Amino acid sequence: MSIQISFRAPGIPNFTANLKDEALADLFRLVQEKRDDSRPETAQNTPSSQPLPVDSLVIANNETSVKEWIKAHGAAELLNVFKTWDSFYEKIVLLGAWHEAREGHTPWRSADMDEIFRQAKEKPPTNFPRDIKTSIQSGLIHAETPRTYSVTRTGWNKIGQAIELIKE
Repeated sequence: MSIQISFRAPGIPNFTANLKDEALADLFRLVQEKRDDSRPETAQNTPSSQPLPVDSLVIANNETSVKEWIKAHGAAELLNVFKTWDSFYEKIVLLGAWHEAREGHTPWRSADMDEIFRQAKEKPPTNFPRDIKTSIQSGLIHAETPRTYSVTRTGWNKIGQAIELIKE
């Protein structure tokens, strides 16, 4: 996804730019803070003059927003919300992301996953090496060292896209 922004202002020609994906939450924040609803053309170009709810700022491909959304949920709650993510390799990605969002550090180990699965009231994978290998091969997890892992940008994007589908 690429963000294209266009704006016009008196005295300058129309301006268009392509922005990085991570700029979207900042753009929403800027619009909410600096909106001028006193001008009729501004009000008619926006669907609502009310600020967007914070939860609507979760955008696929915005790792920071996805982390904030995940941080607001418990491990068991995430597994319930992401019911279609029923394979262990997907649950490892989701709970690994939950660990990174909550704990704020990477990489994590298989022992961390065992504890998180217990917190989620879920049985941990019996064959973690096979399941983590599947997650790595799918590009959702990166092996930092032979026994430590982190969620990749692709993994965060997949989670962000799933959040958007859940919210619809």
